[in-house]
Amino acid sequence: MKDNTEYQIFIGCRDSMLQSEVTGEHELREILTLYFEREQIDFTLVSVQGGFLQEDGRFITENTLCIDIIGASDLDIVRLAKNLSMLMNQECSLIVKNPLQIDYR
Repeated sequence: MKDNTEYQIFIGCRDSMLQSEVTGEHELREILTLYFEREQIDFTLVSVQGGFLQEDGRFITENTLCIDIIGASDLDIVRLAKNLSMLMNQECSLIVKNPLQIDYR
C-alpha cells in the first residue's frame, strides 16, 4: 500500500452578495475539468447539497461541488480553494484533509 493524502474542497455555487447562482454548477464543472486536465491532477467532482449558518443568523442551503484530489501539496490546495472562492464570490470554502493508504487492485 502507498501512503498519500486526500483533500476535499467544498465550494458553493451561490454568490455571497447576490444570494443566487451566477456561475452555475455545470459551468464550474467545465472550468475545473479543463484545469485539472491541463495540470494533470487526479480529481473527482461530486455534486452535493450544502447548508451553513451565516454570521447574520440565516441558514443558507446551496448547490455545492465537492472536489476530491489525491496527492497534492497543502499550498496548492489552499491556493486553489482561495481562487475558487474568488471566482464564485464565496466568503470561504471548506478544505478537508485525510491521510490515505492506497492500493489499486
